[in-house]
Amino acid sequence: MSDAPVIETRNVSMRFSEQQGWRGLFRVRPGKLALDAVNLTIRQGEVFGLLGPNGAGKTTLVKILSTLLIPTAGEARIAGLNVVRDGLRARRRIGVLYGDERLFFWRLSAVDNLMFYAALYGIHGKEARRRVLEVLDMVGLSESAHMRLHHYSTGMKRRASIARALLNDPDVLIMDEVNVALDPIAAAELRELIKERVTTGERTVLITTNVMAEAEFLCDRVAFIAGGRIQMVGEIAHIRNALQTNKVFEMVVGGLTNASIEALRAAPGVDALDVVPLDGKRYRLDLNLSSNGDTVPMMVRRVVETGGEVWSCGPRELTMDQMFAIIVGNSHKDAERERIPA
Repeated sequence: MSDAPVIETRNVSMRFSEQQGWRGLFRVRPGKLALDAVNLTIRQGEVFGLLGPNGAGKTTLVKILSTLLIPTAGEARIAGLNVVRDGLRARRRIGVLYGDERLFFWRLSAVDNLMFYAALYGIHGKEARRRVLEVLDMVGLSESAHMRLHHYSTGMKRRASIARALLNDPDVLIMDEVNVALDPIAAAELRELIKERVTTGERTVLITTNVMAEAEFLCDRVAFIAGGRIQMVGEIAHIRNALQTNKVFEMVVGGLTNASIEALRAAPGVDALDVVPLDGKRYRLDLNLSSNGDTVPMMVRRVVETGGEVWSCGPRELTMDQMFAIIVGNSHKDAERERIPA
């Protein structure tokens, strides 16, 4: 991975007009602010995740980067090319696919469809056929290359979409919620495919999603976006450490009385202790600790000294879903406060 920026946005904002048709000639309303001063820098070879709820502005930003929308304010660049002034040159450097795209002729085979798109990219003849077969093999569709696409499953159609986006061997691949409408098995298989065959080498990949498992599996860094604003950017581990103020441990124990559990709850360094019954006489103790330096060994000793058994003990980190809820929830509260007049 290089430190050279490949995707850059500087104070990119997008406001959509609410007034349509002839009425807009006489009365102009401010419209909806979909993006608000978005600043991002994505490096060469990086797999970057843009995470946020529906309506957060993810697809709007993708359309700006892929030259389909002109931002209201700010500047966006792909490989140093301004996406407005150098739109044609920028388009040659990118591949784009959307999770709900309808860009295929379903009664034609995958090969025939991709040969058509290769011609649009200016790839013809033997070179086009070689490239089509190469990308179909890359996404695991070689055996189905001559099958009509209306016989494809949803997962196979999504693979064909990835093949189409890779036809021009782009420097930048933008994938907008590609796992939408896939069952869990197909979604997991597609993630494996993207990890092993697509996000390799020096290609920069931007993935938008609200599926946290997908982001954690694929991305080097992520940005959380809500209400059109970037809330946090960084590696997942760093964001998790920043959000997790308390140390949380899970301890599975057995053979403890109620009095023993209450004594553990009152131990020094324990901010909170929740008890979750498991099978038989075992319990899971969820411990919120103000410090884990000496508290965890002390807790283990106390359990054993009172005749209990420790089956397991370890730290519990915030999940991606919990991080998402914290960041998006806080941004929602901030937005609500802004609406309240002073």
